[in-house]
Amino acid sequence: MHEPRRSWIEQLANIRTMTPIVATVFATLLLQVLPVSSRQVLRQLQLGVEGVALRGSSFATIFEKPRPTEETNPLLASSDLPAFAATRPEHAVPAMTLRLQQAEAELRRIEASLSSKLAKSDASVSYDELMTPLEQLYVSIGQPWDFVNHLQSVRDSPGYREAVETLQPKVIVFYQNLSQSKPIYNALLRISESPDFAKMPEARRRIVEGELLDRKLGGVGLDSTKAEEFNKLQRQLSDLSMTFSNHVLDARKAWNLTINDAARVKGIPGRALAAAADLAKQGGHQDASAAKGPWLMTLDGTLLGPVLTYAQDRSLREQLFRASTTLASSGKDNNEEVVAKILELRQKQAELLGYPNYAEKSFASKMATREQVHSLLDEMQATGKPVAEAEDKELLEFAQHADEKLSKLDPWDRSFYIEKLSNQKYGIDAEQLRVYFPYPEVVKGMFSLTERLFGVTVKHADCASPRAKASKWHDAVELYDIMQDSEVVGHVLMDPYSRPSEKRSGAWMQPLVTRRTEGERLWLPVAALVMNFPPPAADGKTPSLLSLGEAGTLFHEFGHALQHVLTHQNESSVSGINGIEWDAVEIASQFLEYWVELDRRTVYSFAKHYSTGEALPEATYQQLEKAHTFRAGSSLLGQVYLGKVDLRLHEKFELGEDPIEIGKSVADEVLVVKPLPESRPLCSFSHIFAGGYAAGYYSYQWSKVLSADAFSAFEEGGGGLGDDVHTREVGRRFASTLLALGGGRDPGKVFKDFRGRAPTPAALLRYSGLAPVGATNGTSAKAQGV
Repeated sequence: MHEPRRSWIEQLANIRTMTPIVATVFATLLLQVLPVSSRQVLRQLQLGVEGVALRGSSFATIFEKPRPTEETNPLLASSDLPAFAATRPEHAVPAMTLRLQQAEAELRRIEASLSSKLAKSDASVSYDELMTPLEQLYVSIGQPWDFVNHLQSVRDSPGYREAVETLQPKVIVFYQNLSQSKPIYNALLRISESPDFAKMPEARRRIVEGELLDRKLGGVGLDSTKAEEFNKLQRQLSDLSMTFSNHVLDARKAWNLTINDAARVKGIPGRALAAAADLAKQGGHQDASAAKGPWLMTLDGTLLGPVLTYAQDRSLREQLFRASTTLASSGKDNNEEVVAKILELRQKQAELLGYPNYAEKSFASKMATREQVHSLLDEMQATGKPVAEAEDKELLEFAQHADEKLSKLDPWDRSFYIEKLSNQKYGIDAEQLRVYFPYPEVVKGMFSLTERLFGVTVKHADCASPRAKASKWHDAVELYDIMQDSEVVGHVLMDPYSRPSEKRSGAWMQPLVTRRTEGERLWLPVAALVMNFPPPAADGKTPSLLSLGEAGTLFHEFGHALQHVLTHQNESSVSGINGIEWDAVEIASQFLEYWVELDRRTVYSFAKHYSTGEALPEATYQQLEKAHTFRAGSSLLGQVYLGKVDLRLHEKFELGEDPIEIGKSVADEVLVVKPLPESRPLCSFSHIFAGGYAAGYYSYQWSKVLSADAFSAFEEGGGGLGDDVHTREVGRRFASTLLALGGGRDPGKVFKDFRGRAPTPAALLRYSGLAPVGATNGTSAKAQGV
């Protein structure tokens, strides 16, 4: 009886037992007899050769993992739109590894070329010679890396987390080497010091100046010892920021409460109960229903807000409030030590660069000065605090009148009674008004305003088209083409609904592709708009119903997207929002938000009952107008507090200080209503610990001054907001300045291009109801030049 013949695949199983010489001979024979298709199978099987020294041999040509290409890895595709539908976590490491290898080789080539030229004292370096390859280098790494991080934020999974954790240190090291490149820095200096520099286009001068500043802040001037320490700090800070973000997401996902008693959910809106019942179904309660429960409550905003605002069960409100205000402050997701370490390392990093504190480092790249910001925040606090004190007194009196047993207002009572007070004063129930703000109609109204102001048309792409299907990372995502003068100028992908199990909370705009030229090719910009609105009803009969505030959020983020896609700049460093000082990036977004708050025509373009199509009653709109400034003092003071605590943490933080206690001391100074002793808002303050707002949260108020002033230009001259000719003229001017110029011009100059003067806070105070209606833009000298 003979042994049956084994297949070549079975024989390969013994490859690790062969000596290298025998294995090489065997591989050579296989190469001669195996068909190409079999080699491809081997590659797909990814059979390895660990332990066999055959690198460079013919055997390795079979077993080496193939290099990723545009065809095999969606992250490398050169298509106009990102190929998100086909992208998986396992694509991230191969794509970025290849791009990093290519970028490192290109960086060495650039440095060698520049070093050769810089060795000659009289040799000039041209802008194109340096910046063209440099910008291509930025895009080659930045674009796929942005894609990976975007997917983690909207489709979080262990695979994406592992990929980011693996790649992030390598990406940081590359950017450190790039930022600290002496040949590139010296070439930039030579360009900036050349006689021709002043003759260059303003955008190019801004790019060179920005590059020099970024490199200074990136440690290019440090000696080798300090540079090594700086780089280590930067890597640690990056890891800590990622840890902070993951802790917030995981803590929010981990907390839930199953309720079986219908009495406990009394008062909570039906749409929230339906969502909670749907979550209970997903958790195994197959018979869960909105009417009978059980209901699974979470800390997602689509449930937390309705509970705190409408639940009659005070203990339920307390339970969710305490969980939300202590989020990510205990157990394995505790961010307290993470916050302290981030502040400690930021201070060390600033000192290495020669700054007394991290705030001074931050202000080096901002539009505002530290003194201007403190002056603005102090003025806002002085204006808002007396109003907030009166508002709090009114609320307490109202609550005690409504419930004689209530001796004091606890934090979990405030939203509940604020809603009731609003209803009494204005006859407005924000929850009942949702039926007039269906998401699809709000989107249509937003696009209608865009066309009216800027002459820009937004066209919905056919969902069934290959390009639309290929660009989606979730079925709910919609693709829109942005058109100006009958030509497509950019694209926006919108992801509107909450998915707490995989999607980061909040709302944001993510630039995905930047407008730029590469040779003869013009890349059109692509932006992602990510929101967390309540999803449509599971039965498909009711669309997502928004509050008027959520409609404002959508307009806000679309304002960011318009600035990204309507840019006229063709160099990526100043295209869209790139290159704009951080405290000026909120101008366009907050400007568009004002149209929801203050323009009747805009509101009525979308305020239609979702089932009947009936317009919002006129009397209701009149009450909404009156309610616009409801509790404006308290709202302003909350923003001042966040801005001031951010600055205090980054201006004076010393090793050993407790950030939580610092937050409480600032609250004592600024706020009328003090937080609970156990509150830990810093542990989930992602803007400053996992975002770009460290020592810059004030940007929201700073930008709001400019955006309010910009909106007021539409009221002045002509027939005001009702004058279509005037609106169109001012809107086109806004588009050609604040939306088009990107980072290619100083934001203060851009504002003057549009407004004809420097901004003042008069319009902001007037719109907030915190200044007399007759106040003019000629405010005090203290406020001028904001």
